[in-house]
Amino acid sequence: MKTLHYINSFFYLITIIPYLTIYFAMVGMYAQFVLGIVQVLIAIIILFYIKKYNKSIKRHISYYWSSVLIILFTIFLLSNSNNIGNNSIQIICVFIIPMLIASYFVYITYLIQKQ
Repeated sequence: MKTLHYINSFFYLITIIPYLTIYFAMVGMYAQFVLGIVQVLIAIIILFYIKKYNKSIKRHISYYWSSVLIILFTIFLLSNSNNIGNNSIQIICVFIIPMLIASYFVYITYLIQKQ
């Protein structure tokens, strides 16, 4: 499981570094898409070993999956909405909240690695 944490941390850093520089924010947006795919794949792998984890980690994983499903549903609703007037809500739902969820997942993989 250490390897999964290192892979997750690597992709997280590859995503967060371009966001910290103003000139490469678009690169960060593309990297965020890749990060999302990698994290969902890692989360699916973690689900295969869920019985080995303690109750706290199981609770964190369920919170993670709940938040992922909620934000995916929200993004789906925003993409089908005809209201394009409020871009700040779209930016928050498409970029900021998923990065917060990604940060939380890095923490979860850290906890799993320490167990």
